[in-house]
Amino acid sequence: MSTSQKDGVVVNIQTQSRMYEIVATLLAIGAVGMIAYALAQNGWLEIAATMLTMFITQLMRLLFANGLLKVPEGGTRDGEFQGTAGFVRTAIGEFKAWQARSPIWRLAALAGGYTLLFMGFRALMTWALGVFTNIWVAGAAAALLGSLIIFPQLFSRAAKTVTGRFKAPSTEGADTTAAGAVDDEKEA
Repeated sequence: MSTSQKDGVVVNIQTQSRMYEIVATLLAIGAVGMIAYALAQNGWLEIAATMLTMFITQLMRLLFANGLLKVPEGGTRDGEFQGTAGFVRTAIGEFKAWQARSPIWRLAALAGGYTLLFMGFRALMTWALGVFTNIWVAGAAAALLGSLIIFPQLFSRAAKTVTGRFKAPSTEGADTTAAGAVDDEKEA
């Protein structure tokens, strides 16, 4: 949405491009998963696993670097986990500052640690590519992973919506005594 104001006139222009961005992103991530699957099925499993692992790690890094994916500012609506979110943000900030002051030997050790994590994730991708038996299942799994990356609150909001529908109505403030029921019948 863009807003411009000139001579007391306010013009609001809303576009639906966000929906197209989400669909295009899911299709692109699904296509990468399908390409990786096709490569794996044609004897290029190691290259496919490396490609998929690099794609996911770089996408996550870029989402964090651009602020599209971040630790929530204030926890949840009810104030739950507010301290935990603050702790995570503080720990990340302190780690980045510590890393910036690191001598070369520590940077080499950190690079080794990142390499081990990458190789472990790559082994997981190699295993995952061996599990899929259908290109459409591989594409759907990649799109599902993409949806978790793009919109991490998707499943938590869906779960809250579903569980909210199954909760019993609140009886706070309601008179549940027999006398209250008799009074309700008299009013009707």
